Amino acid sequence: MVEERHVELYHEGPASGARAPILLTHFDGAMDAGAAGSLAVTQMLRTLGGERVATFDSDQLIDYRAHRPVMTVEDWVTTGVEPPEIALDLIHDDLGRPVLLLHGPEPDAKWEAFSQTVAELVHEAGVEVSFSVHGIPAGVPHTRPTPVHIQATDPSLVPDQAQMSGSMQFPAPLSAFLQERLSTTGIEGVTLLAAVPYYMADNAYPRAASALLVKLSDLADLSLPVGDLERGATEDIAQVSALVEGNPEVERTVQALERHYDALSEGESSPTISDGARDGTQESDIGDVIEAYLANQSRRSGGGAGASEDPGVEGGSQTASAQEVGEGDTVDTVQDALDRLAGREEGADRTGMRRPRHRADDQWDSPSGD
Repeated sequence: MVEERHVELYHEGPASGARAPILLTHFDGAMDAGAAGSLAVTQMLRTLGGERVATFDSDQLIDYRAHRPVMTVEDWVTTGVEPPEIALDLIHDDLGRPVLLLHGPEPDAKWEAFSQTVAELVHEAGVEVSFSVHGIPAGVPHTRPTPVHIQATDPSLVPDQAQMSGSMQFPAPLSAFLQERLSTTGIEGVTLLAAVPYYMADNAYPRAASALLVKLSDLADLSLPVGDLERGATEDIAQVSALVEGNPEVERTVQALERHYDALSEGESSPTISDGARDGTQESDIGDVIEAYLANQSRRSGGGAGASEDPGVEGGSQTASAQEVGEGDTVDTVQDALDRLAGREEGADRTGMRRPRHRADDQWDSPSGD
């Protein structure tokens, strides 16, 4: 089948021909509450490094208006433009076990051709199973461990976990589309879904990223780095808890979520993505408290690491990003969260949290709207 390969969709890298039994996939721009999947993958790349197996042709796969190239300007001179990149990298866990990591922005076109190309590459690499990681908004409190649910392409891969309350229909991310296509070629897929408190869904939430890596380590017999994420999660949760305690109405809402979570846990059942009452007013109240904290953090950090030194230019690249979301909003990127974690290791929280953007909201609602 080599003669039928879509070679035009990618360029081989130095590690072309590498072999690994596991494929891990995550695409930015799809469902990922709390940036959980993005944080997890970026943490792996930052701590484990990687060798390039293949780089895909962004010009064929990506709409640059949806994923705009990043330009660099120095002293008013454009010095470079970096287009978005979809890559297949070879990484090794802390014990040297190989994993193929497919990551980058979610393609806007040619999903079938892309999936067929990936299938050919991973079959040659000896991949036996694929994984993907996501955060999903759920009615769980930030004061409890993060539940991780498993969705799979084969019933035998689904463990004993809480039953779904009916079937669901929602716009599929490419990671799920790719897993379904790979399953028809003999490579089954497992999706890890970390339940993120719905009032934290628009903010980087390291606790969920840590939970995803721990679950992936258990299922795939890997040794993955979670220390930075766990330290950051502990500090973030403490700060959010302090804010909640200062607002009686919000505190009562969180306590109700805690009781619901504990009741399910006592019944030996983890809360599911459809559990927990999501009252719009309560969600707004909690969100307002969190947003006020994030805004304060941003002001304390001087507007974040990309602010312009020229008062005639309103905030440089970071301000431009904030203006795309809305006046007064801030954007918490995955890199911002990782920079915070690195800063804490050095004894300083150097950047403020900013809110990530997501393409779709409430994608996990059931067809009946419940």
